[in-house]
Order: sequence, then C-alpha cells, then structure tokens
Amino acid sequence: MINYFSQVIRSQRVKKSLVLVNIIGLSVCIATALLIILYVWSELSYDSFHNAGRVYRVESRLYEGETLTDNWATTAYGHAPTMVREIAGIEKYVRVTAQDREQVVNYFDRRFAEEHYCYTEPAFFEIFNFPIIKGNKTGQLVRPNTVVLTESAASRYFDDEDPIGKVLTFSTSSSQQNFEVTGVIADMPVRSHLKYDFLLSYSTIPKERQDIWYIHGVYTYVRLMPGKHPAEIEDAFLRISDKYKTDALKHKTWAVELIPLKDIHLTPQKAYEKEVKGSRTAVFILLVMSVALLLIGWANALNLTVARFLERGREFGLRKVFGASHCQIIIQGLLESGFMNLLATLIAFGWLELLLPLVYRWVGQNFGTDILILPAFWGIVVGVVVIGTFVVGLYPSWLMVSIRPSEIMRGKLLHGKRGNRIRKVLIVIQFLISFVLIVGTFTVVRQVRYMQSKAFTDSHSRMLVIKYPSFTEGLALRMESFTKRLKQRADISHVTVSGAVPGVEVANYFTNRPYGSDPSQVKLIQMFAVDYDYLPAYLPDLICGRCFSEDFGGDLNRIVLNEEAVRLLGYESPEAALGQQVKMEVVADPLEIIGVVRNYHQQSLSVAYKPIIFFMKERVPFIETPYISIRLTGEGEDSVLAEIRQLYHEYFPTSLFSYFFLNDLNTFLYKSDRNFGWIFAGAALLAVFVACLGLWIVTLFSTLSRLKEVGIRKVLGANKSSLFFVLTKELMLLTVLASIIGIPVSAVLMEGWLETYAFHISLSWWIYAVTFVLLLMIAFLTVFQQVWRIIRLKPMRILKYE
Repeated sequence: MINYFSQVIRSQRVKKSLVLVNIIGLSVCIATALLIILYVWSELSYDSFHNAGRVYRVESRLYEGETLTDNWATTAYGHAPTMVREIAGIEKYVRVTAQDREQVVNYFDRRFAEEHYCYTEPAFFEIFNFPIIKGNKTGQLVRPNTVVLTESAASRYFDDEDPIGKVLTFSTSSSQQNFEVTGVIADMPVRSHLKYDFLLSYSTIPKERQDIWYIHGVYTYVRLMPGKHPAEIEDAFLRISDKYKTDALKHKTWAVELIPLKDIHLTPQKAYEKEVKGSRTAVFILLVMSVALLLIGWANALNLTVARFLERGREFGLRKVFGASHCQIIIQGLLESGFMNLLATLIAFGWLELLLPLVYRWVGQNFGTDILILPAFWGIVVGVVVIGTFVVGLYPSWLMVSIRPSEIMRGKLLHGKRGNRIRKVLIVIQFLISFVLIVGTFTVVRQVRYMQSKAFTDSHSRMLVIKYPSFTEGLALRMESFTKRLKQRADISHVTVSGAVPGVEVANYFTNRPYGSDPSQVKLIQMFAVDYDYLPAYLPDLICGRCFSEDFGGDLNRIVLNEEAVRLLGYESPEAALGQQVKMEVVADPLEIIGVVRNYHQQSLSVAYKPIIFFMKERVPFIETPYISIRLTGEGEDSVLAEIRQLYHEYFPTSLFSYFFLNDLNTFLYKSDRNFGWIFAGAALLAVFVACLGLWIVTLFSTLSRLKEVGIRKVLGANKSSLFFVLTKELMLLTVLASIIGIPVSAVLMEGWLETYAFHISLSWWIYAVTFVLLLMIAFLTVFQQVWRIIRLKPMRILKYE
C-alpha cells in the first residue's frame, strides 16, 4: 500500500502546472455544484422540521361545470369545525387567519409597524413544531386577548425584560386591542412557509365571525388519522358542501384540495397567498445544472488524466513487463484519481467559505447554514468524491490494462485512436452543457427584463405609498385634512386612497352578475376600492367611457371594469358594457358601468390577468383601504419625503410613518427571478471557463501528438493556413456537434421554465445563433495560441530527432 501511495505522489509531481490547473478547475466546479445543491436542498426541505407526514393544508377550489374558476389557498372560517364534525378521519385541525393589513404595536414608548401576525388556535402548537421556550408549555392561546411572541419580537419590545404578563397594544385604522404576552417561541425558521412574529388568540375574534362560512379568510390545516388518504376527505367534502353554500356560491361546485405541508412552498402561487413561492421547475433545472457542472469538471479532469496516462505509457508498459497485474494498475489509477478528487473537494470548501457570505447577502437569506452540518449533506460530499474517483480514474486505468505492453513501449498509444475517441466525447459533453447554460442565461435575463418592463409604467415612477394611519380619534376628518394639505403642494400632483396598489393582490372577492340576469350567472370578481383620484393617478389605458369624477354629481353607484371583468360578465365588448348595470352581492342598488380600462398587471407577470371591478370606497365601507398613494413631481425627493413625514405626524401623532416607493415594490416582486438569472449567468461563465480549460489541455496534447505530421506536411510544402485548418478542423466540428445537440435540449428545459409564467417571452432563433457563434469564437480563441505556436516551428526543429 505504501508503494501505491508513493507512486501517486510521484505522479503528481510530473507536469505540476497542468495538475494544478486540473485540480483548481475541478474544485471550482465542485464548489459551485455544492452551492447549488445547498439552495436546492433548502427549497425542497421547506417545513420538513415539522412532524408533517399526515399534515395538510385545506385549499378552496370553485368550479363551473368542469372549469376551475377560482383557486384559493384559504378556506372559509367555518370549514374546519364542520369537516371534523361530518367527515371521519380528521384527527386535529387549526385555523390561521390570512391577515393582509399592517398593525401598529405599542409597548409604552416603543412602537413598531407589524405585518407578520395572525390569529390562531391552541392546536397550532400540536400540529406544528414550534415549541414554547418561555411561558406555560400547554394551554397557550386559549384565553381571548393573549399573544405568543417570537424571540426577536420579544427582544424588540422588552429587551432583556421577562415578557410574560406584559401587555401589547395592537392598533388598526378602526380599532385598538390589548393582548397579554403568555409565551415566547424561537424565531420561525427560514425554511418555513409560516412566518409570524405574533400569534394572537383566535378566541379574540368576535363569536359571530369565528365559524362563518361567508368569508374565506383563514388557512386551514388538518392532521389526518393514520391510514386516511386525503382524496377520501376531498370526496367527502363534495358530498356535504351543498348544505353550507351561501347563496352567492350555490351555483358553483365547491371543492377542497389537501396539499401536503411539505409541498406548499413549491406549489404554484394562488389567491390569498402572501408567501413568495418557490418553483419546482426552477429547482429541477438547478439540480440538473449542478450535475452538469460536476460532469464538466470530471470531463475536464478525465481529459487530462487520459492524456497524462498516454504520455506515461512507457511507465505503465514497464510495470506490465515486470509483472504488474491488471488489478494493481487499476488500483493505482483509482488512487491517483481519488487523491485528485479529494484534494479538489477540500479546496472546494475553501471556495464555499468565500462564496457563502456573498451569496447569503445577495439572496437575502442564510439558506444553507444548518444543512452544512447534516450527515446527509456530508454523504453527498463523499458520494461526489467516490463517483468522481471512478469517473476520472477507471477509464484511463482500463485503457492502460487493455493495451499490449509492446504497443505501449513503441508509443502507438499516444498517437492512437482509442485515447482520442474519449477526449472527443468529453469535449462534446462540455460544450453541450456550456451551450445549454448560455441559452438559459439569455432566456432568463430576457424574461426578467420583459417582466420588469411590462410591470413598470410611467405611473409608477416617483409614486410614494404610505400605509394608512392606525386608530386615532376623528380619523376620517384628519385624513380628509391631511390629503387636502398634500394636494395643495406644488411638488405633488396626485393623492389617492385605495384598497391596493399595483403589485399587491386586491384579494376582495364578491359575486356579481348583470342586473336582471338569472342568479346562476354570478361570477366571483376582485373588488377594488378606490377614491376619485386613483384611476387618474395611475393612468390606466381607458378603452371607453370615463373614470370616476365629482363633476357628475357623485359616482357612488357606478363602477369601472377591466377587460377581463367585461369578458367574465358576458358582455360582447367594452362598448357594449357601458351603461349596463351590475348586481353586487353586498349592495342593494344596481351599479352602473361607466368605463372600461385595458387589462393591466396588478400582480407579477407569473399571474394571469384577473377580473377587477373598481368602485368607490364609500360604497362598501367595511373593505379596508390601507394605501395612500402620492405622486411626486420635480426634484428634491428626500426633502419632500421629510416634509410629508412631518405633516403626517402632525395629523396622526400616535401612528408610524410607514412607506415605500412603488418602484421598490416592483423590484422586490422579481427578486427571486433575478437571482435565478444570476445563478444561470454565473454557472454559464464557469462552465465555459472550465470547458475552455479542458479544450486547451486537449489541444496541447493533440498538437504535440501530431508534431511529426506537421513537420512532414511543412516539408511537403503545406502553408500555415492549411496547417491551421487541419489542426483545428476537428475541434471546431466537435463544437458544432455540441451546439446541434444543445438546441433541442435547451429548448425543452427553457420552455418548461417559461411555462411557469402566465406571460412570457418566446424562444427566438437568434438566441441559438448568438450562442453558437459565441461558443465557436471561444473555442477558436482557446486553441489559437497552441496551434499557431506549433505551425510556426521550422521543420528541422520538428524532425531532427526522427
């Protein structure tokens, strides 16, 4: 064994620069692959820390005939208790309210705007694994007006004080409530789709709302009894749903779907879902990318190893002559490969140490910190070393074993076809992967730019959005005075109060139908509460009719539709809809259609156009209008913002000035897509670099092996251009072959990714053309210096030892 290791060490001393290049290239590939694996692992392991084998989220599905018309992540408040009562097989349930408005939380002089809160039930701590670390281990959230905090929230309000028994005041625009702190839990993990700082007792909700079937405002989770299949619960719900339908929904098929807890993060985004979801398709592509990078690294190492083994043919020939067995030669080859892979993996962890802090800052979360200490992760690392050892070491060793010593000693092997064949295959693999990654980079970058350009309009520029103030005496009058003062300023062109802003889901659904039509014609449509200034402020493309205006004597009973709402309500055209009346379920009087705006992207472009009805906020006063939009003009944005803040505190001294610029919100919406694009771009650059490294090494050995041929051709009169063509033709053809194979492979992968977006680009032919030319140029520049150096040699220098 000592002899084996001494042979391994000696072999690494030969052409140390090439060995070093090989190990560094392989280490970079392994480091990047492990980094991607950490991210993929993080995405696939959401909510895995719970005992989640039998836990499901109950989601609502509404159908008209066989057509799915509404797909919600929530259920009605009354779903869970009724399902437990009437459907066998549900062991436990918990409801978590789907809050979408900010509250201001006070503890003496400490005041923060909080949006990560929910109302939930005591069973929360039985279904989910969020153990109590302060306070009673049982009996939490039983009493009304009690709250359980996370550690970071407790620190924010109480520093090092014991929070148990302290009272926090929660304020919305319409009410104030006090909550006693009864417990503290650890901060919810990064890989949890539940992200709350405050758990408020569900019993605080008024009795008449706790089990209501009308409002779809809670996430419902159930734990099934052992052996119970979720499809049985779904079928049983269909049989009982007619008993509980409200009049508004009685003409629809009301179904539920049970989504496993671990699958929630990677299912497509649905209505009433606040979490930024992952993409199963993107995860699959990244997983393929990590394997591809490993293959590129191993292919590069294999190329060099084959070339070095061929060059060391005499050494192996002598060993065979002196009685070395096949097994001994293969073991030596595998040991050399194992040493190289192990050293490259150790260096790869050095790269990870440098890259992880940068990636964490870039992505915005520490997605892999705890994964690094898991035995399963280290099992993958060991697997990478072992597989790499066999991939890189087995073929060259077998090549040495399969050739007769006489052929090795005569040097036939170095110039033969057998070693050349595998090198060609490896070059094709490397450039095939590079081609796919470059096409992917172009596609992802174009899609992100397309989404951002479509999402951004002139109406979004310099739009400041302030959150509506919390409960204050005389709030309505104060708000009226505040907005009037703002409108008087020369540096502000519009001020408007609304239920949502572009980029935020409207998330208020009412049933509507043409007035006088059969009740079975009702359609669920998003209801957008606005004031007179909203539509002028955001400048939608008005197809026909007009916007709301005080010049017409008040528009309280008038509405404006988008094109999708016109289509859903059955009108032949926007012009045909003008003057028609609509029956809205919560309003007695019919509402007249006065205008139609063109469809626009209220949410991300991953979401299809939704039907929207704009109506005056005073018409349905119980719908919240939490956003105040202010369009700024001119320069001096910071000074204007400071003056607006001062004015806000003058009218609402107990409220927090919480704001954002609309452009920043649009940027946030596409953050994960941009990250995906950067990952692709980085992987593509790395793949091309390592592939070129491999091509450079192959060219080095290839030209050296053909040195005698070049000398003879020059003696026979061949010029430099013809020699250059002869030496590079094969390598260029291999690049062309890789590109031809890469076109369908990249098309399938990228089409699959693009289909996850409701609005997306098409794959243009020029992407493949540019990628092909780019790859060809890179390959040409890689081999140019090597080949040019050889063909410039004088024939006498080449042939003097022949």
